[in-house]
Amino acid sequence: MKLIKKIAAIMFAFMMVFSLSTNAKAESGSQDADTKGTITIDNAIEGQDYKIYKIFDLESYSYDAEPKDGAYSYKITEQWKEFFSNGAGKDYATFDNATGYVTWKGENTDARAAELAKAAIAFAKDSNNGVTPVSTTPTIVNNTNGTQKLTYSNLKLGYYLVDSSVGALCGLTTTNSTGIIQEKNKQPTLTKKIEIGGNYYDDNTANIGDTITYFLTVTLQKGTDKCVLTDEMKGLEFIGNPHDENPSAYVLDLAYQIKPDEDYIFKKTANGFTIEFTKKYLDSINNERQVAISYNAKLAKSAVMGNTGTANTNEAWLTYGDNNTISSHSKTKTYTFEFPVFKYTGNLENNPTALSGAEFKLYSDSTCQKEIKLAQTDTTNNYRKYITGDTEANIVTDATGKFTISGLAEGTYYLKETKAPDGYNILKSAVVVKLERGADGAQFMSIYQDGNKTDTINIQNNTGSLLPSTGGAGTTMIYLIGGALVLGSGIVLANKKRAKAK
Repeated sequence: MKLIKKIAAIMFAFMMVFSLSTNAKAESGSQDADTKGTITIDNAIEGQDYKIYKIFDLESYSYDAEPKDGAYSYKITEQWKEFFSNGAGKDYATFDNATGYVTWKGENTDARAAELAKAAIAFAKDSNNGVTPVSTTPTIVNNTNGTQKLTYSNLKLGYYLVDSSVGALCGLTTTNSTGIIQEKNKQPTLTKKIEIGGNYYDDNTANIGDTITYFLTVTLQKGTDKCVLTDEMKGLEFIGNPHDENPSAYVLDLAYQIKPDEDYIFKKTANGFTIEFTKKYLDSINNERQVAISYNAKLAKSAVMGNTGTANTNEAWLTYGDNNTISSHSKTKTYTFEFPVFKYTGNLENNPTALSGAEFKLYSDSTCQKEIKLAQTDTTNNYRKYITGDTEANIVTDATGKFTISGLAEGTYYLKETKAPDGYNILKSAVVVKLERGADGAQFMSIYQDGNKTDTINIQNNTGSLLPSTGGAGTTMIYLIGGALVLGSGIVLANKKRAKAK
C-alpha cells in the first residue's frame, strides 16, 4: 500500500512539472541547429542604405516567451575583438580570450545600449578597422505612410548592429530567431522665408539695390550623420548678418550655445554660402533640434527685370548622411518690374509722331519732392533704378520717343516732364504710374496710367499757339494799303497841276 502511494506521488509530481513547463512555453536553440534568423526594419526611409554588422555569434539560448527573459550564450566575432578589448566597447562588455564567451558589464539599460551602438557604428565606419557588413539583400514592402519595411532573412543567429545612411540607427538586436527594429531616425528638413516687418513670405517685390532679409529654420534629428546647408541665390548678392556688420550669417540655437567654427563652419561661395554642422554639434543632439539662420542679401543689378513672372530665386537645401542625401529644396522668389513709355504728338491711334528731346524725372511722391535716381543700362533707351557705383542719368527721349524704366518694386510712381521738346508745351502735372501684381491666375503684372490699365505709358505733347506780334503780317498790309493811297493821292494832284497849266 505504501509503495502504491509513493508511485502515485511521483507520478503526480511529474505531471505537475510537465504542466508547468508547457504553460511557460520555454524555447531554446543553438547555432548548430538549422534555425536561421531575420531582422526587420520598419518605417525605413526610401532611398537610404541600411547596413547590418554581426558583433556576436549566438551559440545557444533559452528563454521564456512571456516574459521574454532567459539565458544567452554569446561568442565574440573576430572583427570586433579589437573594439571590445582596446576600443570603446571595453566599457560595455568583456570576452574570454580562450573561449570567446562574452559578458556584459554594468547596467543593462536602453541608454547604455544606445551608447554602445553609437560607438560601434563609429568603429565600423573606420575603414582601418576592417569591419564589413553582412552581405544580404532585403525584401521590401511599401508602407502606406510612405516608408518601407525591410526584411533581412537567412541570418545566422547572433547579436547585430544596424546602421542607416541617414545617421546612427542605434539598433542592436538578437536574432533568436526574429529581431525587429523601428527606424527612429527622421530626415533633417529646412524651410526658407523672406522676413518683412516680422512676417514671413515665400515671395516679394523689390527695387534694385534693396536689402532683403531671409530666415531659415533647419530641423536636425538625433543621430543625423553629417549635414551641410547650401544656400544659392540668383540675381541677389549676399551681404551678411542682419543684426550687425558681421559678414557671415546669423545662426541661433535656443537649446544650445552654438558657436562658429566649433559647432558650424560658414563658407562664402560665388553665389551664396554653405554652413557645415560639425560632428561635435550633431553628437550633442539628443532630440529634435531647430536652428534659426538669418541673413541679408541685396537685389543686384544683374537681377531679372520684367513683368512676365520670371523671379530672382533664393534656394536652400541640406546634404546629409553617408550617401550625401539631398533634402527637398526650399525656395523664395523676388520680382522687380518695369514700365515702357512713349512720347508722341498727334493722334495715338492714327500714325502718331514720336518726339525727341523730352526730359523726365521719376518720383515716389505726388508732390515730386522725392526723386528716384536712375542709371542708364547697356540696352538702348533703358533706365533702371540707380544703386551705388552707377553713373546717374537723366531721361532724354531720342527719335523713337520711347524709353523704359526698370528695377522697380510694386507701387505707385510719378513721372514728371522737366523739359518739353522745342516748340511744345511742357506737361502741367506728373503722370501717375501704378505697378500692381495680379492675383493668382490673373495677368502677372498690370500697369496703370492715371488710373487706367495700359501696356505702355503714352504721353502726348501739343505745340504752342503762334501769337500776333508787331511787324507782323497784319500791320504790313495796313502800311501797304496806306502807301498805295498816298501814292494815288500824289498822282491825282500831279494830274490836276498839269491840267491848270494848260
